[in-house]
Amino acid sequence: MSLIVSKEHIICLRPEADFIEFDAPAPKRFSVTYLKPDDVSLKRHAESARALIIPAVGPKISNEIFENSNIKMIQVTGAGIDRLDPEFCRTNNIAVCNVQGGSAFAVAEYCIGSVITLSRQLHLGNSAIHLGEYTSIRSKMLKKKMVSLQAQNVGIVGFGSIGRETARLFNLMGCQILCFDLITPDPVEVKKVGARICGLPTLLSQSDIVSLHVPLTTETEGLISKTELRLMKNTAILVNAARGGVVNEFDLASVIESEQIKGAVVDVYSQEPISSKNPLLNLSSSSKERVLFSPHIAGITKQSWTELFRSSWENLSLFFDNKPLKNRQI
Repeated sequence: MSLIVSKEHIICLRPEADFIEFDAPAPKRFSVTYLKPDDVSLKRHAESARALIIPAVGPKISNEIFENSNIKMIQVTGAGIDRLDPEFCRTNNIAVCNVQGGSAFAVAEYCIGSVITLSRQLHLGNSAIHLGEYTSIRSKMLKKKMVSLQAQNVGIVGFGSIGRETARLFNLMGCQILCFDLITPDPVEVKKVGARICGLPTLLSQSDIVSLHVPLTTETEGLISKTELRLMKNTAILVNAARGGVVNEFDLASVIESEQIKGAVVDVYSQEPISSKNPLLNLSSSSKERVLFSPHIAGITKQSWTELFRSSWENLSLFFDNKPLKNRQI
C-alpha cells in the first residue's frame, strides 16, 4: 500500500470539494494532497509528488515549487496554460497537459446568451423594473433598436474547439460565420459551419459580432488594440471570453466611450479579480450600460466541470501507467 501511495502521489491546487460536488472525485489509486497555491508546505510536498493538478485560472505558478521535486507532469483542469512558464517546463522535461473541448459548449452558450442580453438590453430591463420604472425602461429599450441574431455576421477569432463550437451555435441561430486564426483553420471544420476564412482586418470590419477564442501567448497578447478596434463597425459587439490580456482594456474603454463600437461582453480581465482601476469600470454611466460584465465564468457549468475533472483524472492515470498523454501542450 505504501508503495502505491508513494508512486501515485499528486498535489492538487484546487479544493477536494470541487471534485466531489461535480461528481468527479479522485480515483482511489491516487494519494492526493489538496493545497492552496500559497500554502507554505507546497514546496515540501512537491518533493515526493510526481504530478500536479491545477485550475486554468489563477496567479502564476512559481518555478520554485519544482526545485528538488519529482513532479514530471502538470495537468490543467481547463484549456489555458498561461499560469505556467513554458520554457522552464520544457527545460526540466515537465509534461503539461490541458483539457480541450470540455467547456466548449458552455462557453459557446455563454457567448450566445450574453450577446442576446446585450443586443436586446435585457439587463437594463431587469434592474429598472425592480425600481418601478416599467414604462420608462420600455421606452428606452425601444429607442435602442434591439437587434436579433438572425442574419448577423459573426467573426470568430481563434478556431480551436471552443471557437468552432461557438461558430456552430451562432450558425444555428441564422448567423453568417467569418473566422480567423493564427494557425490556418481546418477546411473541413470551416465547411461544417459554412464559415469563410479571412484575415483579421477583414473579419473585424465586416462582423456585427466579434467573439474571441484564442489562448494568451506572446503572439496574442494585445491582439485586439486601438488599430483593430477602430476597424469594427460602430454597431458591432466585441465578446471576450478568452483571456483578458488579448484585449487592450484602455483602448476598449476608449472606443466604447466614444461609441466607435456598440458595446462589449467581458468575462476576463488583465488582472483577476478585476481591479477598481480597470478602465472598463470607470466608464460613464451611459457607456457602462453597453458593457455586460461577468467574473470569468463563461466555461463554468455543472456539465463542463464534470467533464474537465474526469478527463483530468483519466490523463493522470495515463501518466502513471506510462501511456501516451492526451492534449500534451509542452
